[in-house]
Amino acid sequence: MNTIGLSQRVDELELALVGRFESPKAPTVSAYQEGATTYLMLSWVTETGRDTTLDARCVATIRLGDAQIDRYAALVTAKRRVVQDRLRDLVRQRVDAARAQPGSTDNCSIQIDVDDTVFDVPDEPYDMP
Repeated sequence: MNTIGLSQRVDELELALVGRFESPKAPTVSAYQEGATTYLMLSWVTETGRDTTLDARCVATIRLGDAQIDRYAALVTAKRRVVQDRLRDLVRQRVDAARAQPGSTDNCSIQIDVDDTVFDVPDEPYDMP
């Protein structure tokens, strides 16, 4: 797939992730590439006050390999939506698990290495593997 097509698919993933968490301010998501890895950085505010420089933020960094991006880009729209749902759920589960650790209720800065199985989408009815 051409670079523009891949860029559009990464944009899709960003848009799918941006609304995953409740936030008193607009969540942000950005992507950057380092070698053969694409990083999606999702950030949202958990607490805010009058001084916004003191906002409490969470950050989830999602690592995707080039082969995973290529697999995602090659999927039809319905299957890409399944992958988007899986990624949203994965991020939510990992953040919740990190915050559930004893003494880490404020710990919500995590890195997620996405497993290849997230991109294994069977033909309809698109059940989870």
